[in-house]
Amino acid sequence: MGDIFKVILPKPIEAGDKIRICGQIANDATEFSINFANETDACPDNITYHFKWNLLNHQITENYKYNGEWMEENNIDYNSLDGTIFALEFAFQDNTIYVYLVDGEGRNFITQYNTDYEFGLCDIQSLQVWGDVEKVRELTFTYD
Repeated sequence: MGDIFKVILPKPIEAGDKIRICGQIANDATEFSINFANETDACPDNITYHFKWNLLNHQITENYKYNGEWMEENNIDYNSLDGTIFALEFAFQDNTIYVYLVDGEGRNFITQYNTDYEFGLCDIQSLQVWGDVEKVRELTFTYD
């Protein structure tokens, strides 16, 4: 598994901002992850938010990386995707990231993650997609 997509954010994230990412996973996909990294390097030492979806085990893992060390994981049971297309929205409020699965015109809440540990939202510099994602079909930034 490698870094298949990386984008440097056009501006620092602030409360009220949203990022929507739509992609296509492989037919035999087992997992993919989305990192909100504090650096633009391919392998950053600091990641404010790591979102990993284990499709086989129907589980989402959240954590962060500080000075090259992964911190304690939070695991959430969550159903797998229907099909190979996903659309996720990350909504930022204060030091909390709300994650939604976008389906048609609606959004289904998945989780919320507090970033108070070591980093603030303004520390995020890039977004990275790793794992069994064949392509990113859409990336949308909405600024408050």
